[in-house]
Amino acid sequence: MPVVARDAAGNLQKHDILGGRAQVLMFENRPSSWYYKQRIPHKRVGSKYVTRCLEEADLARAILKGEDLYLALQMEIEGEKEPLKSLPIERLLKDWIKLTEERQAAGQISEATVRGKTSAMLGAIRLYLTKYKKLSLISQIRKDTFLDYSSWRVKEGWKLISNFQGSTPPKDQTIKRDLVQVKDWFQNFLIPRGYTEVMPSFEKINIHQDKLDANPPIPLEPDWRHIYTHLDTWANDADKVTNGNHLRIAYWRQLFRHFVLVAYNTGCRPSELLGKLEKQRKQNKDGTYIIKEVLKGGLRWEDVEVETAIHTAESGKEFEFEEAFLYIRYSKTGIPREVPSNTGKFFIRWRKYCDQYRKQIGLKPLTKRDFVFFNPHTNKPYSYSMVCKAWNDMRTELSLLLSPVRTNQKYTLYSLRSSYITNQIEEGKDIYLIKKITSDK
Repeated sequence: MPVVARDAAGNLQKHDILGGRAQVLMFENRPSSWYYKQRIPHKRVGSKYVTRCLEEADLARAILKGEDLYLALQMEIEGEKEPLKSLPIERLLKDWIKLTEERQAAGQISEATVRGKTSAMLGAIRLYLTKYKKLSLISQIRKDTFLDYSSWRVKEGWKLISNFQGSTPPKDQTIKRDLVQVKDWFQNFLIPRGYTEVMPSFEKINIHQDKLDANPPIPLEPDWRHIYTHLDTWANDADKVTNGNHLRIAYWRQLFRHFVLVAYNTGCRPSELLGKLEKQRKQNKDGTYIIKEVLKGGLRWEDVEVETAIHTAESGKEFEFEEAFLYIRYSKTGIPREVPSNTGKFFIRWRKYCDQYRKQIGLKPLTKRDFVFFNPHTNKPYSYSMVCKAWNDMRTELSLLLSPVRTNQKYTLYSLRSSYITNQIEEGKDIYLIKKITSDK
């Protein structure tokens, strides 16, 4: 029997798929491709194993191929002899969520994506199909099954969903997200795997522009100037705090200030700079599950390269300017990218502050592997709620000065990203270059 390979950390190169019904694994003597392995009950020998080469070196694609191969072998598995189209809706909903969780564990999607799918599919969508429509089998879903989903969701559905999801009827955006999840379920799971041939029709939901403009960009004048000046004063005033935590308070304020400056001038997402801890569910060999905490994103000092560039003013006079190149390892799509920016002086100033703080507090000196915006006392990201609170407090302090243009929405943390894109376009930068810098494709 070939030996299963191990990765650089010593972990077995073996991953369960479809809730442990099969595996994809890499063998030591065959490192060029992932393999599929499945145990099939057998009357005479108790059980036998099917092993197939997937001809894929990429884990993500190997998992997808493994899922399709499992379905091709479905009729050989004891207990799976019922026709695919007669399978229960409840079971297929849960299988879809298991598949989603496995893709998160493989690093393909984020925890937030899993939460969104789980909330919609096992919440409102399941109630609608099984309780309201009284359907039990996937073959009972027709083209018109979802045409009255919007009406049900607003009039009845919201009353049946747990209070933690809200005690008022959902907004149009929420209903539209639900239906997008349903379409994803059909397009990328049910139809390709032969569970159904029907793609339901979906009611068109029009969302007005004022609802789409949820993250209005912050113009350089006057609003960004107000924010920049306020954060400068707020961060430096922390030295006036008289309680015993004034040094930590000062550090947090300076960190938040520099995070905002970098985000506004690079267009990076908050999680790409700050990092976040996600909880992943991992199945043990005995079928039980454990919850493990996984770090996603976060900018390291080794990912920031600052250099002095020579620029020429309109008058023809040359001047030096500190530029910074950021390497974003963990993006929304999982594809790394490089971001050139004018934030060099911010990183130089922030690094100097960090070095002085760690020396004063008695912490170990920074290394290139340390994270730029982490809590130095825990070596973990600050909570997103803490970052949001600082932003909301700032926005409240400046409520009489800030006035987003052509919208009633307030500035959000994601306004920093939309601001960068808007400013670059207004400066006449190449729109394809902007897309390359800010997206992951």
